[in-house]
Amino acid sequence: MNRHDPFVAQLISRCRSQGARLALPEGDDPRVVTAAGLLLETGALAAILLFGKKDKIEALLKAAKISDPTIQIIDAEDQDLASKTLSHFESRARAKDKEIAADERAALGSSVLNQAAYYLAEGKVDAVVAGCAHTTANVIRASLKGVGMKQGIKTLSGSFVMIKAEEVFLFSDCGVVADPKAEQLADIAQATVDTFRQLFPTKRPKVAFLSFSTKGSAEHPRITKVSEATAIFKKRAPDIDADGELQFDAAYVPDVGQRKAPGSKVAGSANCFIFPDLDAGNIGYKIAQRLGGFQAYGPILQGSEKPYLDLSRGASAKDIMVSGLLAIVRSLPESKA
Repeated sequence: MNRHDPFVAQLISRCRSQGARLALPEGDDPRVVTAAGLLLETGALAAILLFGKKDKIEALLKAAKISDPTIQIIDAEDQDLASKTLSHFESRARAKDKEIAADERAALGSSVLNQAAYYLAEGKVDAVVAGCAHTTANVIRASLKGVGMKQGIKTLSGSFVMIKAEEVFLFSDCGVVADPKAEQLADIAQATVDTFRQLFPTKRPKVAFLSFSTKGSAEHPRITKVSEATAIFKKRAPDIDADGELQFDAAYVPDVGQRKAPGSKVAGSANCFIFPDLDAGNIGYKIAQRLGGFQAYGPILQGSEKPYLDLSRGASAKDIMVSGLLAIVRSLPESKA
């Protein structure tokens, strides 16, 4: 009997037979080694690369009784790897007419986050998951400088998959941009639609730009920002059902949506909720999780050229495992996603 919940079981099924390779840069953290063992049990990956101090990783694997060629150790102290990583970052910096400061050079090549970014950019792995032993800022920095953004999107953001029974939603941005401007909100919505399509290819994304007002029921510069973001997004993606500004009840409850926004294709049926700022997004997903009984999967860093996902520093081995599966699904071509 499958011991995973339906969503995780679906991720496992979609990752199998793809020949996917996952990098876990914090390989000398016991939680990461346990997660590697859990991923190994699923049979979903062709290779799991653990970056870190070789001796420590070997000891952790031995203690966990894990021995399988699927798990590969990448020695972070290898000087050739450090040199290649530094060269990669220098090349990317030069392409943007920037220079790496002398005091940054020594640490840059030896950073496991940067080494994993180099592997990802060079196609040596398909996805990276990190952050249980590093700050979100450092994870984002490695992703931005080592991999870069997807064409057409300038804003990195973080979404959560929220699931309860048959209800499936994405909440964005819940972890990166504190006070996004209208253009950034449109970027966040665009990246969220991409994420939704990859994770739920049989469902149609419906985007609600949230506010404390519905269709002009109040006036405030914050409301104007949301309505402008909606207009920008609709111009960029006219094929996607999107509306705003909408209060959450108008976006979520069908009869409220009909009353407050009659004729809207989104009101009462939204599945991608774009929050106006990080306060609202972070608080919102945690209320849904803790009071509403929703499962929260993420954060999913979105907008980058290739998937480099962040973790909470309190992440459990299971959290890391699920994030690894999410990252791999995010890496699949649209035809397979």
